[in-house]
Amino acid sequence: MRKFLAGAATAMVAFAGLMFAAPAQAASSDTVSVQEINCHAKESVRIRQSKSTSSTALGLFPKGAGAECGGASEGGTYTACGHTDGFFWIAINYQGVRGYIALYCITRP
Repeated sequence: MRKFLAGAATAMVAFAGLMFAAPAQAASSDTVSVQEINCHAKESVRIRQSKSTSSTALGLFPKGAGAECGGASEGGTYTACGHTDGFFWIAINYQGVRGYIALYCITRP
C-alpha cells in the first residue's frame, strides 16, 4: 500500500509541476511581433531591422500602402513624418518584410 501511495504522490507532484510550470520566456526586444492590425503609410518610410535609424534598412513601406502592424515600443530617436524628436517605433510586416518603422509615419483605420 505504501508503494501505491508513494507512486500516486509522485504522479500528483509531476502533474502539478506541469500545471504550474514557468511561462515561456518573452521574445527578445529585437524580435518582431506583429498582430493583424492594418496600418497605412502617411509617407514612404524605410523598414528597419531594429528600432534605430542606424540599423539596416530591409525595405521601403511606400506612401499609401497597407500592412500588418503590431504594438508600439520605444527605440532610438528619429526625425520623420513631421516629428523632430520621435522615439516610438512599430513592428510591421509589409509583403513578407518584417521590421520596424517610425510610429508617426502610419495611420490606422
